[in-house]
Amino acid sequence: MEILKLEQVFDESKFPELTFIPIKEYPYIKSAIRTDGKHVTVSGPSGSGKTTIVKRILFEEKIKASDLLWINAREYETAGSFNELFSRILKVDPIFETINEYLSMVKFIVIDDFHFLSQAVRFEIAKNLKLLHEKHIRFIIIGISSSSEELVGIDAELGIRNDPFDLKTQSGDFTEKLIDAGSKLLNFSFTENSIQQIVNASNGIPSIIHVICRITLITNGVIETQLEKKELSVDLKELKSEIIRIFDSKYFSKILAITKGKQQARSIHNTYFDIIETIACDPRSEIPTEFLYEKLVKPITDPKERGRKATSFYNCLNNLAEIIEVNKSSDLIFYNKTGKTIAIEDPSLRFYLNLLDIDRLKSKIHIRQNKFTWDVAVSFAGENREIAKEFRDACKEKGIEVFYDFDQQAILWGKDLSKVLTNVYRNEALFMVIIISNDYPEKDWTNFEFVNGKDAEKERSLEYLLPIRIDDTHVVGLKETIGIIDLRKQSMASIVDVLSEKIETQ
Repeated sequence: MEILKLEQVFDESKFPELTFIPIKEYPYIKSAIRTDGKHVTVSGPSGSGKTTIVKRILFEEKIKASDLLWINAREYETAGSFNELFSRILKVDPIFETINEYLSMVKFIVIDDFHFLSQAVRFEIAKNLKLLHEKHIRFIIIGISSSSEELVGIDAELGIRNDPFDLKTQSGDFTEKLIDAGSKLLNFSFTENSIQQIVNASNGIPSIIHVICRITLITNGVIETQLEKKELSVDLKELKSEIIRIFDSKYFSKILAITKGKQQARSIHNTYFDIIETIACDPRSEIPTEFLYEKLVKPITDPKERGRKATSFYNCLNNLAEIIEVNKSSDLIFYNKTGKTIAIEDPSLRFYLNLLDIDRLKSKIHIRQNKFTWDVAVSFAGENREIAKEFRDACKEKGIEVFYDFDQQAILWGKDLSKVLTNVYRNEALFMVIIISNDYPEKDWTNFEFVNGKDAEKERSLEYLLPIRIDDTHVVGLKETIGIIDLRKQSMASIVDVLSEKIETQ
């Protein structure tokens, strides 16, 4: 009996030499690679085995390393064009014809992690695939995406010259075959219940299967082939901390960034956190926003509080796609505004969220205790709208929720504005920022807002009115001793930084 080390059999980080199990798409991808002239595009979530499959097929087809130009796109994220990309790789002049001469010297150009290339470069490569096909230059493109069409676009003229494959999750049969291959090599077996646990938890993702098996075996003291066969049990709850540790570096910071919302570690009513917590507690990979509303908003019995939470909820959804994109998490999670769903694009992330200790995530953010719908409501004369908009934009960059009238036209349209705005400026904002100008005291609406702000101030234990001066106008009713910030002496960004500090202390 050959004695093998555990890591030779189960290792999620390398090519599975001893436990390779062909997925259902394998023979079709192999046929496409063997077909002269075809480009091949392989897409799918992280850990689905895309690169492993391509390497295995090229090995089986006896394609030598000298016949391959293997490119890891992570190294070329800054390339701005097709010519720049390949001139850097080939170390030749950035001339299309010259590059093609060199590319034609190999059988395949493989671009792994294609999604890391800039959108401009990806588009240019996709556009050139038809021309490259005519010059007998073949590409194999591998990347994370919900579909191969998203990786290279849809080009009717490219047609059958490119063979696209979208790798999704594999069946329970695939998982059982992988476990069986490893158990024979290490001379152990899992109980039927344990196998079913791994099937359900892994969702057919090879990397997850390897992680669960490896951690289970280490926990049970199996570090090499057993001389006497052992039967082992899996308890994912007991293994949770070790499994989470493996995936933490990949997912925790990105989930935390989404939970924080914008740049600051807070959100109105902590709604971003609530959304992530609800998704983490639900086993589905696609969550309707209506379901989230039912969980987070509808159970609130107090009408005013429910209204505040509803406003917060929809504000969060309005910003969610941007937050995901800014944090480069589009390959992990996707907000479909049209379909009104939040989808977990990466099955490994779904597995991670199933195990994640949500209290640990909560401990990393500043949970707000106040019950205000808005961090700040801004009051200004119409002549100063550009300044108010600059203030609003600076606040949004900081993740500060601002009541700014033009952002709320759907709410305000057709309503009795005196009632709605009275509620906003008296009850729904943590602070009220007043942009003091020569026009401010002259306007009916600003006087109305200011009176409500003064009334609200009487009921607050802390300061409420925060004036920003843009000229030397005095507003009757505003105490001479009140602290004022002067926009003529400070930038808007620095003013919003001060506001951010005030909000953080509440």
